[in-house]
Amino acid sequence: MLTESGPSVVLIGVTGSGKTTVGRLLADRLGLRLMETDDVVSRDLDLSIHQLIVSRDPRLEDAQRRTALRLLSPDGQARGQIVTLSASLPTDEGVRAALLKARSNGTTVVELAATPAEIARRENMGAPRSVALGAPRAMMTQMMKELRESYAPLVDVSVNTVGVSPADVVRNIAQSL
Repeated sequence: MLTESGPSVVLIGVTGSGKTTVGRLLADRLGLRLMETDDVVSRDLDLSIHQLIVSRDPRLEDAQRRTALRLLSPDGQARGQIVTLSASLPTDEGVRAALLKARSNGTTVVELAATPAEIARRENMGAPRSVALGAPRAMMTQMMKELRESYAPLVDVSVNTVGVSPADVVRNIAQSL
């Protein structure tokens, strides 16, 4: 299961697609460690990802990028482990290049996919909101479409997480490795 270099598996997907839940279960099943970019960034900056996003902390984007590059590097601390990337990280040119290099070294890149309706449910977007916020579901749907299109050339396998238990998602991923 260990790759020549870099992580064994990288999970990508939009927020709410199940990266953390599936990552933990997959790590347990394969006997590997899960390394999440958001957790590493939170630890490095001593603030939760939620706090960093809400406060629009200017360090966040660079910290996420540097962390992803460090985790994806051939001799990085994530060698042979499972890595999750924040939703927008695969759109960064440097991170894309690092993902492609990791794939060429044997890393399997898995996209966790879900429908906009399912993401809205998981992220509690059905709650009443001010009209001033515009159309969050329409914006989310467009963002998801753009992200999925950008993920396509990077992934080895895309796994649907809608109506499938996390354990079954993990089983599907493990069978594809």
